[in-house]
Amino acid sequence: MAWSINPIITPFKGHVLILGLVSVWALGYQANADDFRPVFHFAPEQNWMNEPNGLIKIGPLWHLFFQHNPTGNFWGNIAWGHATSTDLIHWEYLPVALGSENGIQSFTGTSYYDHANTSGLGVNEKPPYLAFYTGYSPGTGVQDQRLALSIDQGATWTKYQSNPIISQEEEAPHDITHGLETRDPKVFFHEETQTWVMILAHGGQNKMTFWTSPDAKAWSWKSDFTSHDIPALPRNVEGWEVPDFFQLPVENSSDMKWVMLVTPAQGSSAGGNGVFGIVGSFDGTRFVADLVDPATMWLDYGRDFDGAMSWENVPISDGRRIIASVMNSYGDKPPTTTWKGMLSFPRTLQLRRAGNTLQFIQQPVRELDAASTIISSISNQTLAPGDLILSETHGRSLDFTIAFVPDPRSVLSLSVRKGTSEGTVISYTQSDGTLSLDRRASGDISWDPASGGINSVALSANASGVVRLRVLVDECSVEIFGGEGQVVVSALIFPAATSDGISLTTTGGKVELRKVEVRKVVL
Repeated sequence: MAWSINPIITPFKGHVLILGLVSVWALGYQANADDFRPVFHFAPEQNWMNEPNGLIKIGPLWHLFFQHNPTGNFWGNIAWGHATSTDLIHWEYLPVALGSENGIQSFTGTSYYDHANTSGLGVNEKPPYLAFYTGYSPGTGVQDQRLALSIDQGATWTKYQSNPIISQEEEAPHDITHGLETRDPKVFFHEETQTWVMILAHGGQNKMTFWTSPDAKAWSWKSDFTSHDIPALPRNVEGWEVPDFFQLPVENSSDMKWVMLVTPAQGSSAGGNGVFGIVGSFDGTRFVADLVDPATMWLDYGRDFDGAMSWENVPISDGRRIIASVMNSYGDKPPTTTWKGMLSFPRTLQLRRAGNTLQFIQQPVRELDAASTIISSISNQTLAPGDLILSETHGRSLDFTIAFVPDPRSVLSLSVRKGTSEGTVISYTQSDGTLSLDRRASGDISWDPASGGINSVALSANASGVVRLRVLVDECSVEIFGGEGQVVVSALIFPAATSDGISLTTTGGKVELRKVEVRKVVL
């Protein structure tokens, strides 16, 4: 059925949107009543969204910018969308921050607070907030680096009149495409050397370059960083994009490590894009990576965690490094009608030493607890094969916490968004220590061959034999945090609105349920 309501929705929204949805129902299309719009995840008010940009906290507000097409539900006419939140859950939509002007679009980038006004762009003793982005000219294919500033606490942004700050000619000697594929600036002020640092991704290549500046406006190339500089990196992890770069403390120690996050175009454990992290040392011009462990380098083992960024300017009193990504690696294929792309639920990122290696630990931000209510709770109960629990509980926006001790041959299965023929299954197999997400019956999987299937990752019980799971379920997404956050699996699902059932079962052996808590998220 080649029929679309997008032309009606884009100019009008409101009542015409409702009429459009009624027309779709009349044609027999089994759409979700709210177009799969998530409850506690950010999604654009309408139209296309890709990866987050320029994440920064200013006063009480968490600013979210994101790749956005304000005029269509597809990639194109790319600008920086803008929203703010006081709690990373409730979001206020704001006008586009950096638009597409004079034929130049606003690609991915980052923001930073120039508290000392080293750029000289502050006004009336007000230091500026700076946004760095890639300017893209569709007519020529040129990608250069540009600057915008805000002197009103991030409410509005003005593009720097002397853009670009790094031209195609300056990029060309350091890029095999001569400046046609150089993008995604990560920029920060390096306190130790008192210089600005920019990291650029070289599209389609396995390469970042480091640049420095005294004033955030005039830049000089300093070093290349390639796949050959990462010991033990698998060779199939290719096509680097969207760098993030920051320091993290190692838990329970005085050690600090520099962390680089990278989104490759291929090579992830689940196929498609993914995000991997590497740690190392940095002297202001050159990053030296430590040996990576291919088994723990990925931040997510699901199909839908892409282009991760972290919030800058978070107060020391908060102390968290919080990241988020876009949950979509399928382009415009997902079966949402009024919007495309959504933000993963914000999660904290920490470093923990495990033996001789460091591992990433991730958990949903604590703000979620205040937005949910317990609807079911179980403690110290034996679950045997044939038992079925939680079947009286229903919901489409839920937060599960499960802690259990499995028998050697047991497979614990949590089924969510269950309907007559639908269900998404999260399972833990004790015999081989495997956590899996099964989307083969998760709803509509006709729109892409990769929208179904099973994604798995190794997960071990802790020293006391306890396995822990935290599972976030929203209208069209599942995010599973295994252990204390050593592994995460995130993916999109598109079940019918009526599929809101739950069940918890085991096969092959019993499990001792230490704690099961189900919370409903209602905003």
